Amino acid sequence: MKYLKWPLIVLLGLGVIYSILCAVGPKNVNVTRELSMKAQPAHVFNLIQDLKEWDKWSSWARNDTSMVITYPGKSMGVGALNKWTSDEQGAGSQEIIEMEKNKRLKTRLAFDGWEGYSYGEFNIVPDGKETKVSWSMSGDKDFPFLQRGMMMLMGFKGSIKKNYDESLRNLRTIVEPRANGIYDGYKIKRVEIPEMSYVINRAEVNMDAIQQFYNRNLGTLANKVGEARLMMDGNQSALFYKWDEENGTTDMAAAIPVKEGAKIDGYTTVTIPAKNAVQVDYYGDSAKSAKAHYAIDAYLKDQGLLSDIPMVEEYVTDPGTEKDPTKWLTKITYYLAE
Repeated sequence: MKYLKWPLIVLLGLGVIYSILCAVGPKNVNVTRELSMKAQPAHVFNLIQDLKEWDKWSSWARNDTSMVITYPGKSMGVGALNKWTSDEQGAGSQEIIEMEKNKRLKTRLAFDGWEGYSYGEFNIVPDGKETKVSWSMSGDKDFPFLQRGMMMLMGFKGSIKKNYDESLRNLRTIVEPRANGIYDGYKIKRVEIPEMSYVINRAEVNMDAIQQFYNRNLGTLANKVGEARLMMDGNQSALFYKWDEENGTTDMAAAIPVKEGAKIDGYTTVTIPAKNAVQVDYYGDSAKSAKAHYAIDAYLKDQGLLSDIPMVEEYVTDPGTEKDPTKWLTKITYYLAE
């Protein structure tokens, strides 16, 4: 029996220590972290109300290369839902269940293998020239007593705090440049565009055939303008009236800017009145300008502005004379709705 005495004492001691850990360990998941940002509330809110935007700043999504995120329905606003699977983080889902524009947003999280729900809540409060952003997590159930010691040993709350702090810092690196009109590296300019007239050839085009449509029509239009001895009033352009991603088509026109009143038989002339607009100078292959368009979309959303048709791409650089694609300038213009 004496050989069993010390192992029993050791086990009893470990049991006492673990009981103490359970007594002092975290009772629940309640955590709140806070960070101030030099931006307006809308800059923050628009990056959290769309779950697809979380990939840009959430430390879990950015650091876990095994994570696969899907969006079964809409991704923005109340009812938006995403689901994830991960070798590191397991599986679960998150749904936006409450929100107050530019002020507050609440999500409900379900973790596979865990009973009950956890809730994440953002509060966005103006603070002078800054915005104070707090992010909290809470659960609808306390941890079972015997689980609290394990949560303490795992550093459960500390891990959440670390990820929340990192995510908020990531969020700040995005929103503060946006406060200065810089979105994903693109400077968004507010401009006033004078009245413009274009000779156009307009059609509904499959998105994978846009470049062929450009090549086929812009040169022909330029030749027709030359034959008619008309003066070009700018650079070759494309006008976009509709962008239908669901069906993979766009209503667009190859366009040559001309002086007011100019006409060519067999072609339509359209005039766009003088309007306020937002504009980006994009350098690179125009076929790869999607990020610049998304940057303008984000700016419009942050500013509460609506765009008007058509959207204009003006091809300033001639690829025939400049061989380096990184130096090709396209001016992307979104007219503002009155």
